[in-house]
Amino acid sequence: MVYMMNKNKINKYLPLSLAIMFSGYTSVSIAGDQVEISAISAFNKGTAISKGFDQFVASINEDKNAPVRIRYVGGPEAMPPFQIGNAIKNGVVDMILSTGAFYSNVMPAADSLKLTRYSPQELRAAGKWSQLQQIWKEEMNVHLLAYTNYGNEFHLYTNKPLTSANLEGQRLRITPIYRAFFEELGASVMQTTPGEVYTALERGVVDGYGWTMQGVFDLGWQEQTKYRVDPGFYQADVTVMVNERTWSSKLTKEQRDYLTQKALWLESLNDNNAAISQNERKLQQDAGIQTLTLEGNEKERYLKVAYDAAWRELLDNDEETTKRIKEIID
Repeated sequence: MVYMMNKNKINKYLPLSLAIMFSGYTSVSIAGDQVEISAISAFNKGTAISKGFDQFVASINEDKNAPVRIRYVGGPEAMPPFQIGNAIKNGVVDMILSTGAFYSNVMPAADSLKLTRYSPQELRAAGKWSQLQQIWKEEMNVHLLAYTNYGNEFHLYTNKPLTSANLEGQRLRITPIYRAFFEELGASVMQTTPGEVYTALERGVVDGYGWTMQGVFDLGWQEQTKYRVDPGFYQADVTVMVNERTWSSKLTKEQRDYLTQKALWLESLNDNNAAISQNERKLQQDAGIQTLTLEGNEKERYLKVAYDAAWRELLDNDEETTKRIKEIID
């Protein structure tokens, strides 16, 4: 109870404190019809999950005729990932790159996008993306611009071998992405930022963690990892969002159209993820990470629990919004 009271106080004053800290980060006109907008990422620049966004920013800033420039403020070193949702909702920053898990404290149903059965292109072609944009506008005060990292599945990585879909005795580092899933299978869980995972593994505080196929090498986790469990589950739900006031009031139609075209280009990079993940498998094998493959009934149970537990938790947290999203993506 004491923790929750303190957390509520923090959330109450967080928008004001962020506004003071980052007051110079909102959009400004810099030359003629060109506008500069600020951007913060929940991921370190140059890491696997951030690479597409890094290219997106570079392609815009290197375009001399672009009506928009992006001022990249930084990653987690500039703002803790779990504060990024408040920052974009309150207009402290113009644009962010984040997974829904990092702003589920602001929009509990955001984490449901990981459960999508459709690629970004399929979502757009079926008119589903515009439906999601409306929900994110209502709940987060943002324009949902792009969906990147699709095709980069999550896996369980552990230092304790297993032969069934039973995680009893496993102490796992989690984010909200797979908390319900791992708990349902019996694991003990603890939440940390990515920057704390290596030390937690090294000191034996945790036995393993959930992460995407891509990115294990970014922070040296392969040095402390013995096994990867197959099959993978969920999709990386990493999106680019723009504060709604910035999008609708500070950008012209030409600037919005330009960013939308760049967003489509960014989403096209998702097509490379199958090959990238295949190469990542080889790199992990070469680094000594062994594959533990669940098959037959154990595989079916593992995946069923993954999706059932996730939807159940999301519905418990925000039934109305989760139902709206589930009708669109499931």
